[in-house]
Amino acid sequence: MDSKIVSTLKSLGFTANESKAYLTLLRANPATGYEISGKSGVPRSAIYEILKRLETMGLVSVTDANPTRYIPLPPQQLFELLEHRFSTDLDELKSTLKAINTTMEVGDLWNIVGYENMIQRGRSMIQSAERTIYLSAWRPEYDLFKTDLQDAVERGVHVMIFSFTEIPQDIGLVFSYNLKTAELEKIWSKKILMVVDKETALLGGSDQTPGIKVAWTKNYAIVSIALNYIILDLTLLAQRFNVHLGSIVADMLEGDIRSLDDLFGENHVPTFPPGLDSA
Repeated sequence: MDSKIVSTLKSLGFTANESKAYLTLLRANPATGYEISGKSGVPRSAIYEILKRLETMGLVSVTDANPTRYIPLPPQQLFELLEHRFSTDLDELKSTLKAINTTMEVGDLWNIVGYENMIQRGRSMIQSAERTIYLSAWRPEYDLFKTDLQDAVERGVHVMIFSFTEIPQDIGLVFSYNLKTAELEKIWSKKILMVVDKETALLGGSDQTPGIKVAWTKNYAIVSIALNYIILDLTLLAQRFNVHLGSIVADMLEGDIRSLDDLFGENHVPTFPPGLDSA
């Protein structure tokens, strides 16, 4: 438990020794520097400098006792302090960066490295959706997106989900082969496709392997390819189980698929390579 808390505090800007000293004080206070060093594992040669930094940061208070004893800032007040500090820093960063003259291509393709970063980017896309979300994902990723998808539906966003794995029919329109994730993982690698408002796309592998990369883009051609890939999976599912999805696919396409159907006359004959058997 402590290692996880220390790791979280480090991600918020604390050093490992600062985190250990603060946690030790939370458990036993007030305490002297000597006592904190012995219980936290922070060397005595460093503990007083660390406590001085924590005092400067407002995380510990010093008593007038002899020897000097230290009291930690209660957790709730720590949360409020950090929230205010980060909010202030972010506001300053926003105003500073906006003043920098920069040009970026909207259609650039970005590599998102790491599973957690991929999930966070997907969640951000869902949270910003205004009209449509088309998602092709396996059950583990669906579970991580589920709350945000439900929020999107409640905002009036049209959500359509395709999966080869078991997905509950509780959010949006769900189309699934209902295969067991554990069985499917034996023959396939996991993949994810997400298209939001037909303007942004997230696509790539979704296995939890080191250095995994997925692509995020606003490039119209790539977004269209990603959407058509989802349509293809839907169409194949429908053909396998003899279900008609014409109106659903038409809504996903930029044009109306029924306009294409009008071009097929009664005697229209398509072309296939020779040697194929008729269904």
